[in-house]
Amino acid sequence: MLPAKKRVWPFAALVAAIIALLVAGPAFAAEFGSGDTYRLPAGQVIEDDLTVMAQEIYIDGKVDGDLVAMGAYVEINGVVTGDVLAAGAEVRINGVVEDDVRAAGAGVIVTGRIGDHLFAAAGGGEGAFSPVQVSGRSVVQGVRIERGATVDGSAYLFGGEALIDGAIANDLRAGAGTVILNGQVGGDATLDVSKITIGDAARVGGVLSYTAPEAASVPPGVASDVRFEQREQPQTTPAPAFRPGQILRPLLMLAGFALLGWLLLRFTPEALRRPAQALALRPGEAALYGIAALALLFAVPLLSVLIFLAILLFWGWFPALMFALLLTAALVLAWTLSPLITGLWAGKALLRATGREANDFLALCLGVLLIVLLSLIPWVGWLVGLASLVFALGALIVARRGAFDVPVMTATPAPTPV
Repeated sequence: MLPAKKRVWPFAALVAAIIALLVAGPAFAAEFGSGDTYRLPAGQVIEDDLTVMAQEIYIDGKVDGDLVAMGAYVEINGVVTGDVLAAGAEVRINGVVEDDVRAAGAGVIVTGRIGDHLFAAAGGGEGAFSPVQVSGRSVVQGVRIERGATVDGSAYLFGGEALIDGAIANDLRAGAGTVILNGQVGGDATLDVSKITIGDAARVGGVLSYTAPEAASVPPGVASDVRFEQREQPQTTPAPAFRPGQILRPLLMLAGFALLGWLLLRFTPEALRRPAQALALRPGEAALYGIAALALLFAVPLLSVLIFLAILLFWGWFPALMFALLLTAALVLAWTLSPLITGLWAGKALLRATGREANDFLALCLGVLLIVLLSLIPWVGWLVGLASLVFALGALIVARRGAFDVPVMTATPAPTPV
C-alpha cells in the first residue's frame, strides 16, 4: 500500500475538477446558450459570464467573464478572460484562457495558453474504450498538454493517460495509469503512475518525484534531483466465481423503480411528468438550479449540527435523534429516487431520437434501465448518480416555479378556397 500522503493529491485533483464543475460560478451566470450546436462567432464579444449546454460547443469569439460549457464536444478557439469549467466527451483548449481551467471528459486537450492553473480529469490508458465516437468524431482520450501549449500556473492531472509536451510554469501533479513527460515543468513534478516515460526534452526545474511499480529510465539533465518510490505490487487473486447477487441487485433496483414509478404515474402522474417536462424544455436552467441546490447541501451538515445541538439542548436527545434520522433519510431518498425523474426524461428523449412513441411507463423503465446500467460502471457510476440528482433537483425547482411553457398543439384552420 502507498503511504497516505502519496495517495492524497491524485484524488484531490479529481475532486477539485468535479467540485469546481458543480459548485463554482455557473449558478450566477447571466448569458445562456443551448441547442444541438452552439457557436460564438469570431469577433463577437460577450461581456458577461456564459453558460452553454449543447451537443457541440465552439467558442471562437471572446467571453469577458467565466465560461461554463457542457456538451459532447467543447472547443475553445477564442479568448476567455475568466475561468473555464467544461465537461464533455472531448474538451479542447486551442485559444487563450486567462484564468483557471477545470475540465473533465474522456479527453482534455490543451494546445493554447492557460493563464493560471489547470485541473483536468480524463480517460485513456490501458483498458480504455477505443475508439470513442461522438457525433461522428473520434475522441482523443487522456489529458494532453501538446507541444507549444503553456500553463502559466500549476497543472493537476488525473486519468488513464497524461501526456505533457508543453510548458507548465509552476508545479505538476499527476495521477494516471500512463504518464509521458516530454515538456518543461518550472517547479516540482510529483507523479503517481503505473507506467512512466520521460523523454530527452523533458526538464523539471525542481524535484522530480515519482511512484511506480518499477524505476524508469531518466535521461541526464532532466532534473537536479530525482526521487523514486516503488509501489508494492498487489497480490493477484483468482477472479471470484459468478455470484447470483451480482445480477440480482440491479434487477431488484429496476423492479423497485418500476413499481414506484407505476404507482406515481397511476395516482399522482404530475409529480413525475411535470419535472420531466421541465427538464426536457429547460435542461440548462434545470442544471443551474440543481447545481445551486447541490451547493446549498454542502451547508446542510454544519447547519444540521447547530439545529441538532439546539434540539438536544431544549427538547432532549430523542427529538434530536429523530431530526438527524429524518434529515439523513431525506438526503438518501433524494439521491435514490432521482432516477425516476431523469429516467422519464431520458427515456422519452431516446424514444424520440429513434422515431418511436411509447407511454410514460415504458419510457420511464427504459430511462431508469440506462441510468442503473451506467451507475454500475466502476469509478464512473457515482458521477452518473450525482448528475441524476442535480438534474432532478433542478427539474423540481423549475417545475415548482412554473418557469417553462407547455407547448399547446392547436389545429391549423383550413385555407379558404378562392
